[in-house]
Amino acid sequence: MYRIFYLCVAVCVTVLGSGWCLCCAETPLQTPTLSDIIFIGLRSIKELDPARYPKEGRPCLKNYLAAIAPDSSLWVFEPPSTSEKAALVRRRVLGEQMVAILGREVRTEAEAFAYSVPLVSEWEGMSEGPVQEANFADDWLSKHPGTPIAPFLHLFKAHRLRVGYEAARARHEKDLWPILAGRYREAMHKARSSPNPLIHCIADDLERQPFVYLEGQGRP
Repeated sequence: MYRIFYLCVAVCVTVLGSGWCLCCAETPLQTPTLSDIIFIGLRSIKELDPARYPKEGRPCLKNYLAAIAPDSSLWVFEPPSTSEKAALVRRRVLGEQMVAILGREVRTEAEAFAYSVPLVSEWEGMSEGPVQEANFADDWLSKHPGTPIAPFLHLFKAHRLRVGYEAARARHEKDLWPILAGRYREAMHKARSSPNPLIHCIADDLERQPFVYLEGQGRP
């Protein structure tokens, strides 16, 4: 089973799912995870209800929500009507997530990254798209030593590498998935080297998820 991210619009738009067209009136949305909200960017943070979240993840969720400024655009989410608009929304949300987690002083570089990373609108069950996004984060870190958004980029990279890992496992890419698993663990280790407590608990939340994209592929 895929973890499916789709838009609730009059005409179905499929984004980052299985290629199926799902209508909101027919298929209820599953409760999003913190990772869905932060690293995908197509669900409202208002859907994150601590009372309905797994007990072990509630302290992190509460701290994350408390860190988002009252005037942040993250509180105002309007589902985009087309895949093109979805890409713009995801870029804006990605930048705002970095600001919420790391502080207002990172806004310039956060937005520069968010509007440069080659976000893929449909991974189609393959590893190439998410791995390309992870590689871009690696390249950014290499070209911007000392960047203040590094802790988030390590987490972003870890998320995409886990997506790629699950896709590689599902497609029996035996030479690839062990490499992605190693890169994932390295990215998580680097993320946890940050003193930022939100980075740590978001990393833990990501680790706890049984899957982030394709169910049944195990954890890297």
